[in-house]
Amino acid sequence: MRPDNAAPEWARKLLERTLDVVAVPEDSAILLEGSLAEGFGNAGSDVDFLVVVPGDGDMPTLPAVLFVDGRRVEVRTRSVGQLRDQLRRLTADLDEDLLNRCQRFLRALEIRSGAVDLDELRALVPYPRFAASLAGWWTVRATHALRYAVALRALGADAEATGWARDGLLQAIKGWAAGRGETYLETKWLPHQLDRMADDPLIAACRALSDLDVWSPPDRTPPAEDAPGGESSVWERVWELAAALGVDDITHDSDQVLFARVPGVTTWPLGERVHVLRDDREVFVLSARAARAWRSVVFGRSVRAVLAAADADIRVELAAFVRLGLVGLRWRGAGSIEPALAMCKPLRPYTPVPGGLTPALGLTGAALDDEIATLCPLPAQRFIACGMNVVWSNIVLENAREDLAGAVADGQGAVADLAAHRLIAMTVRILLSTYGIHPLPADVAPLETLRRVLPSDTLRRADLLAALESAQRVRFSRILRDGVEPEPVLAVLDDFAGLVRWVAGGGSAGGFPSSFDSREQWSRTLAISYEWLRLAAYLDAELPLDEARDLLTTGGRQPHLRSGGTA
Repeated sequence: MRPDNAAPEWARKLLERTLDVVAVPEDSAILLEGSLAEGFGNAGSDVDFLVVVPGDGDMPTLPAVLFVDGRRVEVRTRSVGQLRDQLRRLTADLDEDLLNRCQRFLRALEIRSGAVDLDELRALVPYPRFAASLAGWWTVRATHALRYAVALRALGADAEATGWARDGLLQAIKGWAAGRGETYLETKWLPHQLDRMADDPLIAACRALSDLDVWSPPDRTPPAEDAPGGESSVWERVWELAAALGVDDITHDSDQVLFARVPGVTTWPLGERVHVLRDDREVFVLSARAARAWRSVVFGRSVRAVLAAADADIRVELAAFVRLGLVGLRWRGAGSIEPALAMCKPLRPYTPVPGGLTPALGLTGAALDDEIATLCPLPAQRFIACGMNVVWSNIVLENAREDLAGAVADGQGAVADLAAHRLIAMTVRILLSTYGIHPLPADVAPLETLRRVLPSDTLRRADLLAALESAQRVRFSRILRDGVEPEPVLAVLDDFAGLVRWVAGGGSAGGFPSSFDSREQWSRTLAISYEWLRLAAYLDAELPLDEARDLLTTGGRQPHLRSGGTA
């Protein structure tokens, strides 16, 4: 506890000079709050004045910041009604800002009382009750942080586990101290708070543990696992000390940590790649190794059990899934693990740098640019729209190629030109869609469109433009009329389509089946389409045509076929 409740004389004098600069109501009360009111602080600490104004007015949250006599001074205003509302809210859900504002008021030193009954306000939440509430709040946070440390250590993330364990102990100490009247919320003056309770043997234990090598940076060699003060010994002391500080629902046992499903996280295979949607807005594509780890996760099963059942070491991948928020964690019999560092909001899944490969997607989904999980640079709705355009443009391209071959074979030059135009348009659509362009530009002036839209670093950009320019010069009506052999001309169009599919595949064959050659090829086409359609339906995306919806209802199979039919 601080030594006395009297505002220091220097604060009164500084207030007088401050009031020469700021105007406050004459009947307001003025208090000194914060670290200096607690008896902490130093020459560089802010001087915080709280002005309590009579009535229920809505005073601004932002303080006035001044520099008076070489000190940084903050003047914050609250009406009596605002303070009363804050204190009454302490019976509901607690958060850091509310606790901090109330603690500062309850511990503030009165400089001027004005026409405000400060005792009546403080009586709304007697200090012992506030201290008990704060102690419980810190202890709950410490429990979550330490449980998270257990999970991370089991997943091989030792540096992070150490950091969370250390912070969890800090929060446990803050809770223990609050229960003994030391309620200053911020952690920066914890050493001074402990100095005021130095006669308690737990203080010495806390300080002794903080000096051990387990808290050292990762580049320092820790003690041997089984040596006195070694890693296992230190971690056991962490749990023992936590229990002594009041965090008793914790044990260093990864069998207590269960994997949990996260709302809004769903799994979607596209070809050979596994995609995971987060919050139905972000698309992650998993590497082959990460996909195997993903399939190993069984919700409701413990971390220990999942690791034991895996046929490889998947700790790195599982830890990544936890950090990204693709899987959640629960403590057996006690609900979700929701850790928060001291003075911070609860931990949220982080968002990595989006993948940088181009094209951004292809027939098998997003481009893979990470050893574990790549965040597609396209939001989910644009990702699925572009993917659907790639699939259906490929189908129409195949149909146009079939029509073109038939028209050429029958000498129908004008029909062949229309089919060639459609083939070129669909090929350009494929290319633009793989680069994440949606909605698509009109199917006119394709050469100028590609010159304008394609990035300068597009794979084989010059070859693409040259191939398109050659394809646009093809006129089957003239070729067939003049008796020119059509096969070399057909090859010009095929070369352009093949080059686009190669680029769209990231430098490999596009792999799209010849949809209209055989039942087998058509079945492969339907299978590719069905995978994309399932994701489109889940996201309530616009489907390209009514037949697509029929494919969904049949589970990706053709309608009307007899069982075992071969047609």
